[in-house]
Amino acid sequence: MRRMLYVQSRTPGALVINGQFCGPLEGMGQAFPADMNAEIYMQHFPFSREAPPLTVALQLTNGQITRLEPQDGAYALLWPDGIIQLELMPLAAQTAADDAQEQAAAGVLLRYLSGRLAGDAQAATLLMRAQDAPDLTGYEAVVPLRFAPVNAPDRFDERAGLLHRLAPNMARVDAALAATVPVGQGRRLIERIEIMRT
Repeated sequence: MRRMLYVQSRTPGALVINGQFCGPLEGMGQAFPADMNAEIYMQHFPFSREAPPLTVALQLTNGQITRLEPQDGAYALLWPDGIIQLELMPLAAQTAADDAQEQAAAGVLLRYLSGRLAGDAQAATLLMRAQDAPDLTGYEAVVPLRFAPVNAPDRFDERAGLLHRLAPNMARVDAALAATVPVGQGRRLIERIEIMRT
């Protein structure tokens, strides 16, 4: 099995990986295959004079990130389908608001998860019995999961991703899968939520 490295940056620039020029890094970013055990060195040269060049070291061991430096220069999300989404953050692109947006209040996490599983437009039509709620200890936020995990059974008809921070600049996205049943008047009840760890 291989990992896919998806590199992005909020500051457009030129990307070099392991000494190989890879072209501009802007817009949607670039994707590269990566071995399960690899040492990857990336250099980002912003097109702006306000941001200095950035060098990032990434080490994978058995598909997991064991080194990502500097901590304030790169942020990684490990997705359930084997994609490592890596955002390069030159100094000029960082803002204090970024950290605040990643925080989620523990009291509203389950309610937001329920709404996300139903789709934002249908959040009011989804119900959940409190006794069926999963343990969300250790999760910080909910993110959209636009694909089904490879090993997910077909019986789950709604899905979302739960963010679990592994390090200050690294997080894992686990798949939250929900089986729902209609209960009348256009509403659906979540029978249960199953969390599959990446």
